[in-house]
Amino acid sequence: CGANANHKSGGNQCKGHRVKKEYVDEDVLRLIQSHMKNVLDTEKMIREMNSASRNQTQYLLLDKEVGKFRRELSRISKRKSDLYEDYSERLITEEEYMQFSRIYSNEIENIKSRLDAVLTAQVRYSQDYHIEEGWGKVIHTYMSKRKLTKEMVDAFVDSIIIHGKYDYEIKLVYDDQFAELQKIMKEKEAQSR
Repeated sequence: CGANANHKSGGNQCKGHRVKKEYVDEDVLRLIQSHMKNVLDTEKMIREMNSASRNQTQYLLLDKEVGKFRRELSRISKRKSDLYEDYSERLITEEEYMQFSRIYSNEIENIKSRLDAVLTAQVRYSQDYHIEEGWGKVIHTYMSKRKLTKEMVDAFVDSIIIHGKYDYEIKLVYDDQFAELQKIMKEKEAQSR
């Protein structure tokens, strides 16, 4: 807010956005502690749900699909490597070699993409389900802390937006991952009904 614009509006355009540091620090610490506890509780509940026979059946089905994709990937990769042999023995032309090579490369990329999707889905059904390693390490580093430190803020807080005297918003670095974790949990709960 420019001082000139605020002066012209009689001081009504801009309001003070001051908040006591102690209040923000308390709320940030409380939010981080709540976040860590919720993440660990949710992770544990997902692992427990994954132990159910229905989820283990799904895990095994996805495992079979992973095997199928890996065999297909191996088969097409071999075809692609054999293609060069055919070209060097003059069984195919350079143009045919380039064309088939592109086709096989596209197929390989497509299969890799589908394999990654299945592997990601399979992880969600693992009895040993864990959150992303870096996030988990940060949580375990600060889980026992009872006082807010600069390092803790650097590790967890993305931004603090002050809207007014007692109105501010705290955004955490891991909000997106936590939303995804909650989504997985809701999916598991829906499947168990």
